[in-house]
Amino acid sequence: MSKENKKLLQQGSKNRAGRLLSGYLAAIAQEVTELVDVVVGPDGVERRLVSKGEAMARDMFEQALNGADAKLKLEYRKLILDRIEGRAGDTNKDAKHERSVPDRISDLNKERINAISQEVTEE
Repeated sequence: MSKENKKLLQQGSKNRAGRLLSGYLAAIAQEVTELVDVVVGPDGVERRLVSKGEAMARDMFEQALNGADAKLKLEYRKLILDRIEGRAGDTNKDAKHERSVPDRISDLNKERINAISQEVTEE
């Protein structure tokens, strides 16, 4: 198996594992298992059973409004506003620094050309 094929197989495995994990996380987020206090009026609070996803969203709002760390508070606020406006946001902070797809494909092509030239010179 060539080095190039091995890289592609590893990348494919990572992508499949990532999709599988995302599917499980989405399913778990829909489980209705969490008890939270929901304000229903100026003087009323009800204890309700909600999904894990809703409980997490409520916790994010709590941190954005009343968090102790100002930087973290700001990050939660940015994230919430982006999501409300429909922007998915960048979940991977390092993604901005990763190389683009064309650059990665160019590297694969360079490796392929180098491997071919190596075979030709060895003959």
